[in-house]
Amino acid sequence: MNASADLPLAPAGDSTSQASDSAVWHHRAFCRIALPVRAPSKGIWQREAASVVLSMEAGEGVALPTGKCVRLLLMHLFDLAVRGKSPMIEIGDDPAAVAQRIGLETAGAKLREMQEQMGRLLATRITVAWDGGPALSVFDARGRRGAPAAWRSAVRMNARFQAGLAENAVALDRGVLTALAESTLALDLYAWLASGPAENDAAQPSVLEWDELRQRFASVSSQPVDFRAGFEQAVMQVQQAWPRFASVMRDDAVEFRRVAAPARVAELAPPPPKQAEAPPPVLAELEPPDLDDVELALQAELESELMSEPDVEPVLEPEPEPEPEVEAAAPAPAEGSRQMMRQTISLKSHLTGLPQVIWLGRANGRDNVVIEVTPGGRYDPETTTVIALEPVALQVVGGLYTRDFERVAAWAAANRDLIDDWWDSRLQDFEEVASRVKKVPAPAWR
Repeated sequence: MNASADLPLAPAGDSTSQASDSAVWHHRAFCRIALPVRAPSKGIWQREAASVVLSMEAGEGVALPTGKCVRLLLMHLFDLAVRGKSPMIEIGDDPAAVAQRIGLETAGAKLREMQEQMGRLLATRITVAWDGGPALSVFDARGRRGAPAAWRSAVRMNARFQAGLAENAVALDRGVLTALAESTLALDLYAWLASGPAENDAAQPSVLEWDELRQRFASVSSQPVDFRAGFEQAVMQVQQAWPRFASVMRDDAVEFRRVAAPARVAELAPPPPKQAEAPPPVLAELEPPDLDDVELALQAELESELMSEPDVEPVLEPEPEPEPEVEAAAPAPAEGSRQMMRQTISLKSHLTGLPQVIWLGRANGRDNVVIEVTPGGRYDPETTTVIALEPVALQVVGGLYTRDFERVAAWAAANRDLIDDWWDSRLQDFEEVASRVKKVPAPAWR
């Protein structure tokens, strides 16, 4: 797929009026590119990418709306307009109720910040054009006269913009938005991913180069290395809250693919009624043959495995000459097993850029890919943290501080191909591994 192409969009149609309360309707043009993260020095901001041109011009004496609040508030206003099917949007008289609705704190400084951002938003002239269409104002100009009020119970949307809102509406999950509310980049990434194909569509992956991603989502002052580190972290945050996509981080681009809905959705259906008419004698008759069949099948399977099992004795015998590169990098096993030394290698800080040491192991019949982390170069089970990498990076044993875990997870995402190759025994030598290790992304991503 072309690097600038978007995931295919599933049109909302008339289903918006019957949507459940868990959905938040957003405009697809605003899903494609991000609003400003920080206010520019001038009261004018514009972004053009993905066939969308988005412009913002602040009212007189008012700063532009920025950050997570403006994103959540704009989604809330669009959702009210879609459900109400009217340009007049009834916001309500209680700011705390709105804050609770969009997943923000309902008192204190956070509530005051939301109120300030709402005032900025409604005093700003926002225009948007997409797919070669005309530029449309989001809000009616009459609502922007004078200084912004402390709070408005209602606002009028531009009639032309509101008329096409339903057919361009994208359903976002309210719970996911609440989980990601503290990260503007994660909110932007989720909105774009969720505007992709319906869950059963067999869509092609979307591949975006890093420059294209920066044009869509980065702040003006963001450096490429900082943006990349932050974006990789946002990918992990979204995947934890909404595991409906897979991603592959490449040096030149990122590949995204939607995946099917998790199987747990089926568990929410009511269980079928019990069949009381099934008599116990029938079950008693069926049980012995079933158990016999299972026992016979298991016995045959075990016999087959034993007969086909290769002779592992030579593998277990210690070798006179251990492999130098693996021996130097492997932990010192308690029993002196050279087989263990051949199975595990350590990657030090000068290779990974991490303060900890990463240990890569072989699968040895295990399904879930894991890596191990120790504070120093000596392998000690009591100080080892085990991290499972599928479906998302999770600490299984031990515990790293949040910041350390995030950096290790970012390193694992950048080196996933290498980790899998060693795990599946496609690599044999330490030199092969060392030549492919990528250092952890820069830490200054916020």
